[in-house]
Formats: sequence, C-alpha cells, structure tokens
Amino acid sequence: PPWKLARNKTKEYNVKSNVVHYLTRPGSEYLSIRRYYNVLIIDEISMINNKDKKLIMKRFNGLKIIFCGDIGYQLPPVEGKEFKIKNLPEIKHGTNFRCQCDILQNILNNCRRIIEGSKDDNFPEMKKIIRKLGFEIQNKDNIDYKIEDLIICKTHKNKNTYTEKYKDLEKWRVTENTKEFSNGDIICGPKPDCRCDLQHSFTIHSIQGETATHKLFIDCNKLISMRMLYSALSRAKYFNQIIIVN
Repeated sequence: PPWKLARNKTKEYNVKSNVVHYLTRPGSEYLSIRRYYNVLIIDEISMINNKDKKLIMKRFNGLKIIFCGDIGYQLPPVEGKEFKIKNLPEIKHGTNFRCQCDILQNILNNCRRIIEGSKDDNFPEMKKIIRKLGFEIQNKDNIDYKIEDLIICKTHKNKNTYTEKYKDLEKWRVTENTKEFSNGDIICGPKPDCRCDLQHSFTIHSIQGETATHKLFIDCNKLISMRMLYSALSRAKYFNQIIIVN
C-alpha cells in the first residue's frame, strides 16, 4: 500500500513495484500492468479492503495474483470492510522472520491466542493485559529518546504531543515522492531537499509493515484494540527494544 514499502521491495528483490492505489484508482492506467506482467504479488493485504480486492481480481482476471498478509491479526483497513479470503486457495506460513527473540515470539503468540479467543477487538483493560504479557509501563515524560528511535501511538493528537516535545531535534517525515525519497520516508538529521514535516511520533496504522531498528516506544494511552497492540509489538525484532509508555 505505501510508497515507502513498495520502493523498499524494489531494492530488496530487484523487481518492479508500485502501490495498490495504482491498481484500483479510476482510469485505464492499470492496463499497462496487464500488458507487461503476468504475476502480481500484493503485500500487506490487511490494509486493503474487500471492495478493492474484488476490483483487483476483476481488472487482472487471467493473471496470477498472490495476496500476502496477516489477516485477522494486523490492523484492518482504515476504510471499508476487511479483506475476505472466502474461496481463495490459502497457504499458511507460521514463521515470523522479523522476530529474532524467543521472549518476544512467545509474547506475540500469546497476543494471537487472545485475538483468536475473543468475539471482538475491544479490550478496555489493556494495561492489565500489557503487564500480564511481561511489560512494565513507564512514564512517557522520563524516557531516554533518541531520533533513531521510533515512537508510535494510537491517535494523531497524541502523536503531535511528542513532535512538540522534541521539536528541537531534527527528524522529518517525507510527504512527496522524488528520485531520492519516497512519501513516508523518515529522515533523521538535517532537513532533506523535498517536502517534509517535522515529526517524532507516528500512528500505529501508518507504520504497518515497518521494522524498528532501535528502541520502540509504544504509547498505550487510549489503546483498547488487541490487534493494534499486536501490530505495534510486531514491529520489533527483540523484546528489549520495546518500551511501553503512558
């Protein structure tokens, strides 16, 4: 779905890539993909709604389409009904290649069991669950934050409080595509030569598919969704990266 992830796949696999919006937007531009390609691999399908799934299958009928994602555990799309597998052939893979830590893997497995055993995704006592999973909850005013770290939270309002708090540090979110940068890139250091905003925190929705390489601060304020917690925790590789704050 996002440009940043699409360009990362181009670099990682030396293949052509694009964003899902290119496949679903009005017009006939999608026909160029039909002309030159016969296999589509569409990643992070938990972000894609069922209406767009149907449109993609209709527009690219006759091509091999491989949908990849963690439906039912990662966050659902912001708009529309969630992607439905129904009669599509399904292959399940159980290895988490991002996670490099047995402690974190056990926590993630416990999160999945909680999600599987619930009728809905409303968990008002989220702080109790977080503590039972093995985390302490720290005061967000006392954290040792560096610009290489990642702060994620539920709401835009909460996100903006961190940007205001650390406004003297240079960290930028790119808001356009250029030859050098992708929309959504996070740049630490001097302001890049493109349109960008000062930003020190990000919503959990906006970082789906990303991997935290330094400390991962998760603000649990107003967090009542188990899938949102799971999406946040699964950005890390190691348990000791994660710091829960409130």
